[in-house]
Amino acid sequence: MSKFVKTAIAAVMVMGAFASTSSIAAGNNGTARFYGTIEDSPCSIVPDDHKLEVDMGDIGSEKLKGGKSTTPKEFQIHLQDCVFDTQTKASTTFTGTIYTAVSNSNNYTIFSTETGMPFEHVSLAIGDEHGTAYKSGMPIEQLLTLDSSTTPAKGKANQTLNFKAWLVGEGEMPTLGTFEANTTFQITYL
Repeated sequence: MSKFVKTAIAAVMVMGAFASTSSIAAGNNGTARFYGTIEDSPCSIVPDDHKLEVDMGDIGSEKLKGGKSTTPKEFQIHLQDCVFDTQTKASTTFTGTIYTAVSNSNNYTIFSTETGMPFEHVSLAIGDEHGTAYKSGMPIEQLLTLDSSTTPAKGKANQTLNFKAWLVGEGEMPTLGTFEANTTFQITYL
């Protein structure tokens, strides 16, 4: 037998040994990242709600022409493990890039996900559960749900804060394409 054939047979035997070893140890592998923040607050935000994603949908441009708005999209921030003293309200402040057009300067700028450029003739409004828009940096106050079985009544351990978001058009055709608006929010308790 030639030296080449002997080397090839040895290589096949070694490969077979590795293949059989890997088939014995078959399974799945992965990683897990655990993260969070400990804050000076009477409540915890439900884990999935501290990084909200609100899908505004696929919107026809005709709906935004002439200063019209889309139907408000409801979204919530859920709180858990709350331990209240005398607080009866939650105050949520959203902060983001303010839209520069004079007619909708209380709204937020939306940006192209492809180019990063701001959209023209359309903006995002964020408001309370009744659909009243609030400017970036302006607090949205909501009453906490109280537990009447305590004296005096204190806020319940689980709370839901309700908001709405919608797009607002202008007189001209809005920019077309996929968009996003990134904001931050802070909740304080009064």
